[in-house]
Amino acid sequence: MFNFNALLARLKYIPRWSLMRQNVEEDLAQHTSEVALMAHTLCLLANNKFGKNVNCEKVAVAALYHDVSEILTGDMPTPVKYNNPQIMTAYKAIEAHAVNKLLETSHPDIRNDLRPYMTQESLTEYEKKLLKAADKLCALTKCIEELQSGNKEFESAYKSTYQSLIDMHMEETDFFMGNMLAGFSLCLDELAKI
Repeated sequence: MFNFNALLARLKYIPRWSLMRQNVEEDLAQHTSEVALMAHTLCLLANNKFGKNVNCEKVAVAALYHDVSEILTGDMPTPVKYNNPQIMTAYKAIEAHAVNKLLETSHPDIRNDLRPYMTQESLTEYEKKLLKAADKLCALTKCIEELQSGNKEFESAYKSTYQSLIDMHMEETDFFMGNMLAGFSLCLDELAKI
């Protein structure tokens, strides 16, 4: 039996932001789809606005798989994961092991095609950076959503995530933050008028 897709369906059971009180709960399936959409947008900007040559579709598909290891590991909170180099190294090894275990549940005829997306080994270094930026932008928009609903618990996360995006020094994220991010603070009626 090949349980790969049944395991992927469990993304919706993995909560995110477990150390934070949330007004709107977020699960890994929601996050994954948002990161894929954001990654695709950043890649389109990279190519069409900034003259780069990245594979938008490959990055978007890799984004769909970027956190699948968490089906087996759960979502490790960022402050814990990046607390020190030993924890980060150990957790990366755990994630790699989880990806391999998930791949073992896929049919052998598709396993080799899945692996490069799940490990990101088929992405260029810049494509990996775009995917990481999309992940961070989605964390930032989550912070905005929570702050808009009056949840001050996300103020510190907003500031640190915003700064980490600035520190990436990427034209695509700078452009997105300067020209597209404000829409995440608007309600539907305001968005529809634009």
